[in-house]
Amino acid sequence: MKKIIAFQGSPRENGFSNQLMNKLLEGAEAAGAEVVLYDLNRDGIKGCQGCFYCRQHDTCVQQDALSPMYQDIREACAVVAAFPLYFGQISGQGKIWLDRMYPMFNEDFSPRYPGKKAVTIFAQAKTDPAVMQDAIDGLNGLIRGYGWDLVTSYLIAGTVEPDYAIPEKQLEEAYQLGQQLV
Repeated sequence: MKKIIAFQGSPRENGFSNQLMNKLLEGAEAAGAEVVLYDLNRDGIKGCQGCFYCRQHDTCVQQDALSPMYQDIREACAVVAAFPLYFGQISGQGKIWLDRMYPMFNEDFSPRYPGKKAVTIFAQAKTDPAVMQDAIDGLNGLIRGYGWDLVTSYLIAGTVEPDYAIPEKQLEEAYQLGQQLV
């Protein structure tokens, strides 16, 4: 069975990026994938301590809710990450996750686990998709730096609906994308 690891970086349980990710994961499960979801808004997730433990090990010295992610990533065929964009960057939850991804590089900064498929999902309030493109490009550049094949980067713009309504067409696209990852 193929394994997909997913990281939700929104503090809003029913936020736009979480809805799209959940639909994508639903499609992946329907296609037979095992899905492991990490909610980056959970209590107890610690930031990087800059100790360089991960330079000689393939994990982080921190023992918290993210500790199992390194083994899950090793076993996965695909990684999905979803974040709202706030003030020109991904959410704070996402930034902590990125710091903890340092073990994705070997000591010489070559990718430690290359060859995985990856999908990024973003949500932003601004209707102009170009407004936050630098933040999207930055994260996607790191994903490629991990040696992962970025299948697609999905942005939903204009996310100011008070009821967090996403058009059915976009939800269906996310579902189909999940099926294609498997």
